[in-house]
Amino acid sequence: MIRLSFTFNGVPVFARAAYFRICADRTLRGPEGSLVATYTSRGWHLGTRICREFAAASPLFLRAVCSDGRTEHLGPYENLRAADGALFNSSYCLGIFCANRAPVLEVPEWSEITLLERDG
Repeated sequence: MIRLSFTFNGVPVFARAAYFRICADRTLRGPEGSLVATYTSRGWHLGTRICREFAAASPLFLRAVCSDGRTEHLGPYENLRAADGALFNSSYCLGIFCANRAPVLEVPEWSEITLLERDG
């Protein structure tokens, strides 16, 4: 089970699911397409709360669809953070999921990212 942590005023709120997907429409969805949060220029909207980022601390794999249609399988990553229109591990930016974010050299732009417990 994957656990994402959103922090609001120092209080963590957790979302748990078998997998999560950041979709092209800037929504974060769980199994069955269930809406977890929506990303805007202000951050992640989780219900009526706004959070700048979410984090996951367990080993996770990524299945990312590139803007040119290719699919990448990446990981595992011990720590992931989704903030500022991009996905980061503890050291660097892995890729961009928000087209409004300024492009960064040698960083892929993804239209969809699935966070998985296992490679696949």
